[in-house]
Amino acid sequence: MNRPFFPATAVAAASLLLAACQATSFEKAPLAAEPGCDPALVGRWNSLEDDGQAGAASEIRLRIDASCLLVVDMRSEGSRRIDETRISIARHEGLAYAWFDANWPLRLGREDYRFPAGDVMLVRWRIDGEELLVWQVADKPLAHAIIDGEVAGETRFADSTLFNRLTGEANPDLLGRSGLFAAEPGRFRRDPEASR
Repeated sequence: MNRPFFPATAVAAASLLLAACQATSFEKAPLAAEPGCDPALVGRWNSLEDDGQAGAASEIRLRIDASCLLVVDMRSEGSRRIDETRISIARHEGLAYAWFDANWPLRLGREDYRFPAGDVMLVRWRIDGEELLVWQVADKPLAHAIIDGEVAGETRFADSTLFNRLTGEANPDLLGRSGLFAAEPGRFRRDPEASR
């Protein structure tokens, strides 16, 4: 299964996309959404490989418009999938976050499991020059925190996939939890050919 980037996957998605067969949803977004979309996000973004070069065989392209509609174009070994979702954004303690319908990346990844309607997936993001960096939730450590009772939620396995669901009221303090997000971000470079 591919990991939703996030926004979604960037700001899906990218999931931004479903990786390592795991996903985490939030019953309620931990922050109130800001109106509109951050102008810095608006534009087209191409996925980068570990060496910082744009991917060729397995490429993800994101397009984010001024209304925060995220369109993900995934190309892999001759196939192509395009899908879209609306993202919400907010800032907390100097960091930027985005979230989107938790079931969108599952549909995009052709997963059978579904989170309850209204759940969201959360990512942290930052613009660094012409790059969009996106950190996904670190699913496995969060599963341990749920099991140990440190965080309210539930953990399930379905079809060899780990699904976490954080439950309860929106809690911005959770965003400061050490290890909540993956250590390494997904990286995208602004498409120089596309106008903002």
